[in-house]
Amino acid sequence: MTSAPISVFPLGHYDQNVDRWIDPRSPNYDVPFLAADVQRAQFAALSDRYFGAAPDDPSPWNPAYIGRQVYANGGKDIVALQEQRFARFDNSDKPGRLVGYGMNFRAHTRAWIDAIARNVDAGQFTRANSYDASRRAIATTTLPVRELPTLDPSFYDYRIAGEGYPFDNLQVSAVRPGTPLYMLGTSADGSWSYVQTPDVQGWVRSDGVASVDDAFVHTWRVASRGRLGVVVAASVPVRDDRGVYRFDAPAGTLLPLQPASTAGNAGMLVPARNPDGQAVIRTATLDASDVAIAPLTATPRHLATLLKALIGRPYGWGNTNFDNDCSSELQSIFAAFGVWLPRHSSTQMSAGHMIDLSQSTPAERLDYLSRHGEAMHTLVYIGGHVMLYLGNASVDGHVVPIVYQDIWGLRPADDSLRAVVGGSVILPLLPRYPEDPDLESLAATPTFEISILGMPVTGAPEPEQGENPAG
Repeated sequence: MTSAPISVFPLGHYDQNVDRWIDPRSPNYDVPFLAADVQRAQFAALSDRYFGAAPDDPSPWNPAYIGRQVYANGGKDIVALQEQRFARFDNSDKPGRLVGYGMNFRAHTRAWIDAIARNVDAGQFTRANSYDASRRAIATTTLPVRELPTLDPSFYDYRIAGEGYPFDNLQVSAVRPGTPLYMLGTSADGSWSYVQTPDVQGWVRSDGVASVDDAFVHTWRVASRGRLGVVVAASVPVRDDRGVYRFDAPAGTLLPLQPASTAGNAGMLVPARNPDGQAVIRTATLDASDVAIAPLTATPRHLATLLKALIGRPYGWGNTNFDNDCSSELQSIFAAFGVWLPRHSSTQMSAGHMIDLSQSTPAERLDYLSRHGEAMHTLVYIGGHVMLYLGNASVDGHVVPIVYQDIWGLRPADDSLRAVVGGSVILPLLPRYPEDPDLESLAATPTFEISILGMPVTGAPEPEQGENPAG
């Protein structure tokens, strides 16, 4: 058996000290890189996406949105999506490269996918295809979002570069605790719920979801509109004020703040699931250093604080193990600034003013980014991967862009291997890497787009139906 085409990329020459790249001595350290009116507008849009009730607000708790958008095709599109997934993960007549493997390198059988299909009961999505207030819900813990109702992984052959662990093709994303949901369906055995989140659709474990009634929704909406807190630490264990552990809250978690908090502490509302599956509100007290009042002013100082909390953490495809991939890393950061980003790397380009440089040479791309990119709020998309432009630095006498990214690895042009980084790092965008000149520059991919957040955009990105994230 041939060995996997994997090596580890050496990071020793690349300084990971955030203060090296976002200088605390800079006179602009506390100067916002997003204008106050831009942040207010972005935060209002984020709040509407989570809690809004106006006709056009894309909130899972909004009857108009569920009825007009989610059920626009009477549930037929949801059925079609489930059937596409059954076909995708059915190994019958698949070439070796596309065969899905579970644990212990065992290829999934036809009986495996047939059992999942029966549990999905796809016809339910057309039988119940209109808004029902009793289907409103909230996440009471951090939840993996899956393409199908199973915790079984589906990996392609690990001997192929970029396949195998951690690329579980059934893993879509993760839902943070306190996220409003709408339950579009339930598995036949009751253990899974198919939900609409503010970001995606997908299957989550039912025991991490609690139903909400009018009183709960009213209380949560009023509290969230009053003062919303956002977690700015990498992850915070949350115990309620009765001493009961509730969940770990990752960076970007949004929870209402209590009107009064003691010095050094932040009082927050947290959702809990009672024995009947209904949501109840508890309170919890967190260290004020772990929570900010949203939106946090978008300054270099505050961005540096967030990067210091997240840098060096493991890469998690589709939030595997509740770690971030490239697009969820940027979601976690910009949620603190009140900016909602779509879940997938490609659609994050729609969040700002997009410039397509795909027809330019790598040198022209790097030159354009270094001259015209807006530091700390320009996203860079290279096809399946997204990064945050931090500014420029001099490397060997040349000005090069510096980016922050959560990345799995680098590859040569022939895609034959991966030099694994496997986490969130700061790297220069170089024409080539001296550690291995065969590795392709991140500026040499077929797609190269930048999106400047805070500039006018056309149209608002919609939540996605749940296909695997890129990045």
